[in-house]
Amino acid sequence: MQHLTATSLTVADDLRRAEHSINVAMRDTAQFLMTTLDATSAHGLSAAMTHGTVKATVGALGSLVESQSQMAMRAHVAIERTGRQLGLTETSWGELLPKPSGSADAPVPVMA
Repeated sequence: MQHLTATSLTVADDLRRAEHSINVAMRDTAQFLMTTLDATSAHGLSAAMTHGTVKATVGALGSLVESQSQMAMRAHVAIERTGRQLGLTETSWGELLPKPSGSADAPVPVMA
């Protein structure tokens, strides 16, 4: 059981790290969008000049949000369910560390 516990902690840590990386990428992408819009305004550039950049950045931000949703609502739940089926306890899963909440305003996952 010790090996299973160690493996589950590794999986849980990697999952949390992936979720954190996506959150940081969303924050940085949103900041990039704001900086681009501020620069356009400050220098009096036409919106047409930055349209492509803004469109691509908004698309990237949307993809990151979807990725976070998939991690939080699908991967996280599936990994926890598997851990419980294997008999892992909250301690062996690393339950004391923060995880995403299943808030009511969170998007409902679409099963593929």
